Amino acid sequence: MLFLLPALLALSAVDAAGITDVVIFGDSFSDQSRLYSLINGTYPGKNYQSVYPPDAIAGDGGFQWPYYLGLYGNYTIWNYAVGGAVCSEALTPLDGIPDVTSGQPAWFIEDHMVSDNKTGEQTLLLDPDSFTVIVFIGTNDVGMSSFISNDQLANVSLPDIADCQLNAIRNMHSLGARHFILNALTPLHLTKLYSNSSEPTFYWPKEHDGEAWNKGMYNIVHSVNRILSDGVKVLNAEWQGDGEVEWFDTYALFEEFYYNPTPYFNGSIPADTNEPCHQCPVDSSQACVDCPLEERDSHMLWDDLHPGEQTGRNLAMEMHKKIGGQSAY
Repeated sequence: MLFLLPALLALSAVDAAGITDVVIFGDSFSDQSRLYSLINGTYPGKNYQSVYPPDAIAGDGGFQWPYYLGLYGNYTIWNYAVGGAVCSEALTPLDGIPDVTSGQPAWFIEDHMVSDNKTGEQTLLLDPDSFTVIVFIGTNDVGMSSFISNDQLANVSLPDIADCQLNAIRNMHSLGARHFILNALTPLHLTKLYSNSSEPTFYWPKEHDGEAWNKGMYNIVHSVNRILSDGVKVLNAEWQGDGEVEWFDTYALFEEFYYNPTPYFNGSIPADTNEPCHQCPVDSSQACVDCPLEERDSHMLWDDLHPGEQTGRNLAMEMHKKIGGQSAY
């Protein structure tokens, strides 16, 4: 069940303030198919707009929230997010996937900038008042094989991770973008991967100190979010009206989903904010098992880490309200 009629009627009343296009930078929480394109060797080219499905599924088990955002607001979505990405591979190197600092903006430049052959000066093809840039990154920066497992580089700190996101916004501002939404990190300690259980999981198939991970992730996310939200104020003061960054409290929104799930999850069983729909054994030789199709929209989580598709629909609804200046988050 995609959404209810009252929700659609409410969305139709949202004024998007002249925004026709939405640019998104991020990771698997937003990726619509770019990782799949990289893996299969086709590599995303100019004006790449392919969307999961049918070729495969996104990290949420179906269509990602940017797809629904495009439907709800009639926006053209330019989604440069890639599964596995971080803000900067120089700070938190993982898999060499195009990051939010350079790799993903390079696609934006290819699609929306032209250079003068003589001067090399770049010109933005989009009207700055017609689009907003959404940055939704950080899960991989602070997670396993990085801060939570104490595998971060010796000279990299949490403020560096936050500064990276703020500087990525500055870089887009220098290219001509003027409207931004910076997403908070979500409450990752509520996922199965970062719960207080020390049992191995599909993403981390070895024992670990679950209680330390759970408490540590709570503190890491709160620390980064505090620096980011303060940084939004700094950017707005820095630009003195020549651009605006809005803080989107994804953390609080996901807490609302988690602790008050009934209005948001409408599958065939009662809302479930703990057990994922897609469950994979630690032994990779064994097959994963999905919940029945009719139950999917009851689950907040798709797997041990990723939000489910219905969570994405709810996020898209609230993001559309944010763009229109009508969100409580």
